[in-house]
Amino acid sequence: MNRTAAVLIASVLLLTGCAAESTPTLSLADTKSSAQLNRNTISGKISPEITASISQVTDASEACDNDPKGLMRLWRSTALTELTPEAAGKLETIQQSISGAFVSKGWESKSKQVSDSAVLVTLTNPSSLATIEITATDDSEGSAASVYVDITGPCVATAGPGSDELKALGE
Repeated sequence: MNRTAAVLIASVLLLTGCAAESTPTLSLADTKSSAQLNRNTISGKISPEITASISQVTDASEACDNDPKGLMRLWRSTALTELTPEAAGKLETIQQSISGAFVSKGWESKSKQVSDSAVLVTLTNPSSLATIEITATDDSEGSAASVYVDITGPCVATAGPGSDELKALGE
């Protein structure tokens, strides 16, 4: 095939949408931003008036389960919000309000009872880099409650532990 014919075929494929689309490569920094933003959005939806404390706040990369060398990594952002005793009876409403805000923006919500005192809501959206898990827990007397947020990004290729990339992200 001569050069002119090859250029013509490539042009036709490109114009008709049959050419392969290039997929941008995600970096760990891309997934970090998404995870932190979603964690902060959720934390902002819990009123300071009903917040007793916030702990277990983490922002770190971790090796993906299928990569013992740690070259494939994901970003995890977490926060545990302990609620005031007055808010314990409103736990279901709080969790529904948080997940409803995401559902109204196109996220899919799946809820499951994981124990007598805990409900896990998982939020996913094909256009997001993050998966959100919100666990609402109360004690049997209804006097204490908490909301634990665990957000992870997808596994992406990195240079691994100790790399300049991870150092630039604060690790």
